[in-house]
Amino acid sequence: MRQAPNSMFDGMVRRSFGDLTGLHPTGMQWQQASLGLGHAGLGLRSTAKHASAAYLASLGEASTAAQDLDTAFSAEDLRSSHDVREALAALNANLHPQDQISFEAASHSKQHDLSLKLDLAGWQEQLGQATVVGQATLQSEGCLGARAFLAALPAGRGRMEPATFVAELRARLGIPDADEDAWCPHCDGILDVQNYHAGMCAAGGERTQRHHALRDLIFVWAERGGLRPERERPGLLLPQSPHDTSNSGRRPADIYLPALAGAPAALDFAVTAPQRQETLVQASQQGAAAATAYAHHKESYLQTGEACRSQGVQFVPMVIESTGAWDPAAMKILKHIAHAAASRAGIDPADSLNQLHQEASVCVRTWRARAALRRRCELTA
Repeated sequence: MRQAPNSMFDGMVRRSFGDLTGLHPTGMQWQQASLGLGHAGLGLRSTAKHASAAYLASLGEASTAAQDLDTAFSAEDLRSSHDVREALAALNANLHPQDQISFEAASHSKQHDLSLKLDLAGWQEQLGQATVVGQATLQSEGCLGARAFLAALPAGRGRMEPATFVAELRARLGIPDADEDAWCPHCDGILDVQNYHAGMCAAGGERTQRHHALRDLIFVWAERGGLRPERERPGLLLPQSPHDTSNSGRRPADIYLPALAGAPAALDFAVTAPQRQETLVQASQQGAAAATAYAHHKESYLQTGEACRSQGVQFVPMVIESTGAWDPAAMKILKHIAHAAASRAGIDPADSLNQLHQEASVCVRTWRARAALRRRCELTA
């Protein structure tokens, strides 16, 4: 196995990334970029690291054909080959000791499976070296919705401005946007070097605009699916007596659907962040944990969920994190909406759901990036 050409190619990929984005990651940040999308990376896999996996997997596939062509061929003879021993050693050098595998296991594996082992080892190393906040961010970035913006067709609702796209690449890889923390120009909070604050800041208007943009996006999809959505339907919670004013003026439905899986539903949207202190420990251990915790909060707040159910309406918190990671319960509703739209359009439901995830990811990440860019610009003005 000759590593020099592979390392040279990896260097060219890294330089090209820097030339195209203006970002110059450190070694650990670039290692994250080389991980698969499901491990919070960019899929820019290292050929030097994955060449051994490709070689051993293809060798195993070819051995079966070689035995059919030449009865004198023995797969056992390969074990003592210098190239095979070198490739196996290179593969195991990038795996944790408890995950290292034998030649038999490697040669009977698919390249995809061996690459996943390498990605998992890199992912565990990233988590092991990250702070608790960094771990929460990585866990969120690894979720389906968070990585969807990377696969979005850059047109229509899937398009991001170059500045916002690069800002989100920076956020995904944990590349600081400044040398030191500063005061947020819109509130009394600290604008940290990673811009986590920008994704949560209640001042400046971006949070409200992001909420409305997300609501309107899902509304369009619900219309496309023939679900007859209504925005902010008034009078959804009726008084239970002439003197009952507890529900006066309450509008628990950002989007009201008269029939979702056989019953009326109130979809209540919210965007949270994996770096929030009250859910930081859970978020550092499980992707979308912050979204799930906030969904439970919305369900119990002012007993909204119970009030809706008492009047025959499903209350569904639709919570997404600032990365694009959805609460699992909300993802089930998205799947229903996407499939309804696919049925009317005559397209593959999986393609429809992927597009919905991509557009939602682009929506929330664009507004997070705008909030960060705006604050940075005002600090230097």
